[in-house]
Amino acid sequence: MLKSIEEEAAACRARFKGVEVGSWVRFCHHKLIAERLREPAENRIMYILTEKPVKERPRRLHEFWPIPEPLYADYEAKRDALYADYKAKRDALYADYKAKLAPLDADYEAKRDALYADYDAKRDALYADYDAKRDALDADYEAKRLALYADYDAKRDALDADYEAKRAPLYADYKAKRDALDADYEAKRDALYADYKAKLAPLYADYKAKRDALDAPIVAMVPDTTWDGESIFGKGWED
Repeated sequence: MLKSIEEEAAACRARFKGVEVGSWVRFCHHKLIAERLREPAENRIMYILTEKPVKERPRRLHEFWPIPEPLYADYEAKRDALYADYKAKRDALYADYKAKLAPLDADYEAKRDALYADYDAKRDALYADYDAKRDALDADYEAKRLALYADYDAKRDALDADYEAKRAPLYADYKAKRDALDADYEAKRDALYADYKAKLAPLYADYKAKRDALDAPIVAMVPDTTWDGESIFGKGWED
């Protein structure tokens, strides 16, 4: 049962009397079951008392303990070996996913680039024709500008409208093909990623089960801990 902030702070200070920097401690941070003390414990206690939300202070102080040597003697080696094994398997799984994704990406990019190049070439030819007509129209306009501005404007609007009318279906065709290509790529990529995630899930579950078993003695040091597997501020920590 939690006591007042002052009482929890006094008990915490008593526990850490003589504990040196570099020693193993539990819940110096609310999501880390075990870590090495990187500064004097008093620094952390004062930080909790001055910087953390008032309602969290008793729980943080209550959970902050030095870990006895028998519990941490081979903890780090076991934890590191367990994580190294998990990481190697996860990395291999991710590498397989990336390897499968690479040709899909390459195929998509090649098709996308070809599709855009085709659109770009057709648009450029269309624009070149437009530009040539525009230049001729501009030259004629400049010669007759004062008297014929209204006539130029009408012709220019018609020319612009004609260009836009021709460009619009060209772009619509490109866009429709690009959308279909994107949708196909994304569907294949999502399936690949879903397969990767599905394979990763049991791998992580196995790693977590082994890690939880390794951490269990340290968590059990405080019988009324509110550790829920993720944080000491899990469900019911304020009860």
